[in-house]
Amino acid sequence: MVTAKGNRAIVDALIQNGVEYIFGICGTSVAGFLSALGTEESIKYVITRHERGAGSMADGYARASGKAGVCQMHSGPGTLNGVLSIVDAYRDSSPVVLLAGQVARRYIGRDIFGEANQFAVLEPYTKHRERIGRVQDVPRIINNAFYLAQAGRPGPVMVEMPEDIYDEEGEVETEYMIKVDSQSVSPSMVEEATERLIKAEKPVILAGGGVIRSNASEELKTISEMLQIPVTTTQNGRGCFPEDHPLALGVSGWCGGISIADDALEEADVVLGVGCTISSLTTYNFTTPIKGDIIQINIDPSALGVNYHCDYGIVGDAKTVLLEMIRILDSKGARSKLTSVVEELKKKKTEWNAIWGADVNSDSVPIKPQRLLRDVQKAIPKKSIVVAGAGLHRLFITAFMQTYYPRTFLGSVNLGSMGFAFPAAIGAKAAKPEEPVVCVVGDGDFMMTLQDLETAVRCGFNVVTVIMNNNSYAAPKMFQKVNFGTDFGSDYTNPDFAKVAENFGACGWRVEKPDEIVDTVKSALDCGKPAVIDVLIDPDAFPPLNLKASGRLRNIDAEKVVSELR
Repeated sequence: MVTAKGNRAIVDALIQNGVEYIFGICGTSVAGFLSALGTEESIKYVITRHERGAGSMADGYARASGKAGVCQMHSGPGTLNGVLSIVDAYRDSSPVVLLAGQVARRYIGRDIFGEANQFAVLEPYTKHRERIGRVQDVPRIINNAFYLAQAGRPGPVMVEMPEDIYDEEGEVETEYMIKVDSQSVSPSMVEEATERLIKAEKPVILAGGGVIRSNASEELKTISEMLQIPVTTTQNGRGCFPEDHPLALGVSGWCGGISIADDALEEADVVLGVGCTISSLTTYNFTTPIKGDIIQINIDPSALGVNYHCDYGIVGDAKTVLLEMIRILDSKGARSKLTSVVEELKKKKTEWNAIWGADVNSDSVPIKPQRLLRDVQKAIPKKSIVVAGAGLHRLFITAFMQTYYPRTFLGSVNLGSMGFAFPAAIGAKAAKPEEPVVCVVGDGDFMMTLQDLETAVRCGFNVVTVIMNNNSYAAPKMFQKVNFGTDFGSDYTNPDFAKVAENFGACGWRVEKPDEIVDTVKSALDCGKPAVIDVLIDPDAFPPLNLKASGRLRNIDAEKVVSELR
């Protein structure tokens, strides 16, 4: 035990939890905390230009590194500014620790200047919330926050720091740690599920973000190859199975998924869902008719059977369960007899590309999104981290950019919020400075967080941002056209983003011709600064869609509507 002031106790607890970066904004409610943090060289403090950016940087850091990301916000308006970023982390199960300032303890609940009921606002979107009431409690509260953010199904945790705690002294424990036994798995249930998988005639694996969080990609690949089972992923699961693998189906669902993957879920007699919830995105708002038996593996018991029937529900870490399945398969000498699967998939992919992929070679101006994304992928290293924005452009990214490794595709998936991508890319670069980080984002999305270009330049986070610029909010525009035959309220004008980037001290390019794409991206990667590439794309380009599923979802003749619009 040692005697310490509250602010020093908080910093020491953060060091004990291995914190490298804190993304935040100053304010009177956190001034005392920052006075102690400023004397600590082991933690880098990144001053951001908006709390939304601070939260998304912490989120991007967490997703890219697998460790908890930390953000700090001023009380009241500061924390409320950052709520959306915390909801993003919650919906996509990302471990973020929010250090929120608060007014002095004696004023809480009296509606004084700068106060908000932050607990009430964030209660639905955090795993846990706790206020520091005594200096003695600091090690327990901070360590508990990091444990809970990363334990089980990850998510954000909020620690509230009243401004009068920093200068108060108290006795604190310096070696406080939380130790928990690993969760066991029921061998009988795993064996029964594995037996059903062996007997399946048309199985498919649906892999989600839980595979990435448990580092189970190799185990997933082993089972897929042993039994020749094709693999489709959720958006959050991208990278857990290499998308250039012969057994890869691609992403399922209506946010850029392809019909090959959707059909596989419909036609399967057994679906092995690993680390996923079988969400509304994956199933077109639960309209996908999954008739086969479902084996669902999830560390969160509340995720089992919540949206679809669950015939074999296994609570456990994905890696632990898959290792047990592999052991059982080995003991039985089980190998697949489904020898024609790879050739069938190859044929289906060729057919899909013939329908939707023709424009990847287009030389037309404005540039087709398909051509842009194909050329961006050609220009960047295979292990680059790609951060995708939210909007219509996301459908093109999903369809025309492949992901090969875990933690190399990031995006606001289950909330689909704009304003996540660029600050999350900064956070990812902080986590993985040796890897290229490429943010592919729409013009509307980028404008919501453009101010943090200054943060990137000041801190040397050399992110390459490719803006798919069509001067509109294209997703609602397309939605209106498909459903109502017209559009209103979606068009606007943009500045020259290349010049804006240069004014911030970054590098900037404006690309208007397809043959400029590859060389420009390579130049941006090599420029030694944050870089922005403003690409003028075809505003009328139509993304790939599963017309059958989309029509079922909207109760329209999607094929007819799309043929009229294309």
